[in-house]
Amino acid sequence: MPKVVAIFGITDWNNGVGHELYVRKIFESLNWQMVFVRANKFFTPALISDADLLMVCRNGDPDPIDLFADNAGVADKVVKGASLYTDANVKAIMSNVSDRGMGLIAMHNTVLCSNLQFTDFLDVRGIEPHALEPVWYTRINKTHPIMQGIGKFPVTNDEQPAVIIKSSSTATLFESTSVHEKRQAVSGWALERGKGRIVGLLPGSTVHAYQAPEYQNVVWRAAHWAMKSNIPNYPKADNRYYL
Repeated sequence: MPKVVAIFGITDWNNGVGHELYVRKIFESLNWQMVFVRANKFFTPALISDADLLMVCRNGDPDPIDLFADNAGVADKVVKGASLYTDANVKAIMSNVSDRGMGLIAMHNTVLCSNLQFTDFLDVRGIEPHALEPVWYTRINKTHPIMQGIGKFPVTNDEQPAVIIKSSSTATLFESTSVHEKRQAVSGWALERGKGRIVGLLPGSTVHAYQAPEYQNVVWRAAHWAMKSNIPNYPKADNRYYL
C-alpha cells in the first residue's frame, strides 16, 4: 500500500483544509495511506523516510498562526508558527527523492519557497502571481504520460504563479493564460532526479482548480507517474470542453 504524505497547511492566502478534502476525494477509490500535515512543525524527516510520494503546497512563509500550540484557541496575541523549509527538511526531501526514489509533487506556491537549493532541485525559478482571475490551462503536452487524454480547461478563479524552466531535460506539461492579465506562462513540468521523479503543478490557489475534473485527472496521473506506477484511468475523468 503506497504511503502518501501531503502538507497543505493553512496560510494567509490558501485554504489548506479545503485543498486537502478535494485531494482526498481524488484518491478515495485507491487503497493508499494518506497522511496530511496541517502545520509545518509536524513535518519531520522521519515522516517521509518510508513515503512513496510527497505532495507539497507551501511557500516560504511560516504558519500564519501557531494553531497547534499548547493552548490553541486561547491567546492574547498572534504567534507565528514554524517554517517548513529548514535545512534538515530540505535535505531530507531531496535525499529521499534522489537516493531512495520517492516521488515529489510541488504544487502551487511551493515554487515561492524562498529556498534556492530547493527551487534548483525543482529545476525552476518561480514568478509571483498578481491577482485572482479566470485562468485557462492550455498547450497540453500530450506526448507526456501525465497529460495523455486531457484537454485544455478553465478555472473560474485562481492565481497564476509561473515558472521559468532552467534545463532542456525538464518537460513542460502545460501552460496557462490569465484572462485579465493576458499572461502566458508555464504551469506544469516534470523531470527525474536520481532515482526519483518530480512533478510541478501550479493551479490551486483556490479550490476552484480542484473542482475541475480535468485537473483532478492531472493530479491523479501525476501521482502515479511520480511513483513509477502504471497509470489507471481516473474514475471521474471528464473533458468538459476539449480533447
